[in-house]
Amino acid sequence: MKNQTRRVYQAEEYMERRARVAQGSARKLAMVQPKGRKAEEHNQTARSRKYKRRRDKSDWLFYALVMLVVVMLFFYSKVRAVGQDDVAGDESLYYRELVDGYTQILREELADKGYANSGITTTGIFEGQIRTYKIGIHNERFDRLEEEEQTHLLASLEKIPFQAAGVRVELSIIP
Repeated sequence: MKNQTRRVYQAEEYMERRARVAQGSARKLAMVQPKGRKAEEHNQTARSRKYKRRRDKSDWLFYALVMLVVVMLFFYSKVRAVGQDDVAGDESLYYRELVDGYTQILREELADKGYANSGITTTGIFEGQIRTYKIGIHNERFDRLEEEEQTHLLASLEKIPFQAAGVRVELSIIP
């Protein structure tokens, strides 16, 4: 009987504690619940709303920065496209065509002299307004020539004029 009384007493005590906890939770919910909102709609605390606002601001800032970068890239590409149409681009293309024509004449001259398989390497050096083209000519048969014959060959090739004034051309035989 004592055990049964004790169990009844414990059960009543347990029920009272649960009722107090439920009342306390209801009071806390009433204090947190904002006015004008239903309890179901409000499931965030003030702290989580604060962090959500921060996250929303940082998301907005991120998208604004991305849009700024896209606009900057668009204008940068537009400026470069307009800047590439300048005279310097046309001038370099003009000289490139002249050098290609000159090397073609050199190839024909070398073929006439019996060096049809000669390779020609062109290097352009631009210092201010002065243009210098170093042209190297190589062929297996040049190794068998004596220095005097190589000098004579270079002298005959140097007589071929470059078609633009103010351009220096330096010919050399590459071993």
